[in-house]
Amino acid sequence: MPERDQDRDDAVWKDLVARLEETDSGTADRPLPDPPTADSGTDAQRLRAIFEHRLPEVPSPGTPSGPRDYFVEETDDDEGYVPPEPEPLGAGEPLLVLAWIGAVGSPLGLLLTAMLWRDAPFAAVLGMVVLFVASAVYLLFRLPQERDGYDDGARV
Repeated sequence: MPERDQDRDDAVWKDLVARLEETDSGTADRPLPDPPTADSGTDAQRLRAIFEHRLPEVPSPGTPSGPRDYFVEETDDDEGYVPPEPEPLGAGEPLLVLAWIGAVGSPLGLLLTAMLWRDAPFAAVLGMVVLFVASAVYLLFRLPQERDGYDDGARV
């Protein structure tokens, strides 16, 4: 291990301390900036207005504007559009409505029969099965037969 030179270390240390003292004394000689007063400029006035819950009506040129300084002008873009009245609920095709009732109601009826009425007559169970099959077949045949190659299925 090399021996240290005590005189050299002391010289380096004194040099470091001298440079740090110059840095500290250089900042202590400079005066601090004056704090802004209420009447000194537009930024202070704007800050006061914000804390008093008053925003300036029109920002003066040169002051930065932010997202809260933007106001949307209300325009009437709908041009008097009134949507058409919706069709009444009972305006569907009666056979289609009955097919949906049979397709949804028959399995529910079979489930309730199996849970609550264990000794139900065979004719009632067979009738619900036939009703479900007939309703499902009718709904399947009501589906569109041809498909447009450019149609993505969305309808307006």
